[in-house]
Amino acid sequence: MGKTLMPSKVIIEFENGIFVSGVILYKVNDNGAISRVKTIGIKNADFSKALLNGVLQKFIKHAQDAEGI
Repeated sequence: MGKTLMPSKVIIEFENGIFVSGVILYKVNDNGAISRVKTIGIKNADFSKALLNGVLQKFIKHAQDAEGI
């Protein structure tokens, strides 16, 4: 089975709509042994607030569909 990454949360910071920095919180599943939460910084990501808004709209639409809204 090997190791698999289990993402938990992503924290991102924008300045004037441009990605500045971020952190991802995750666990590692190593053949069934789950680690504690780990973090790693995110730098130099080609990411914008406009791109995030597009992704969020898809998530919102999915939730609305599931709730019949």
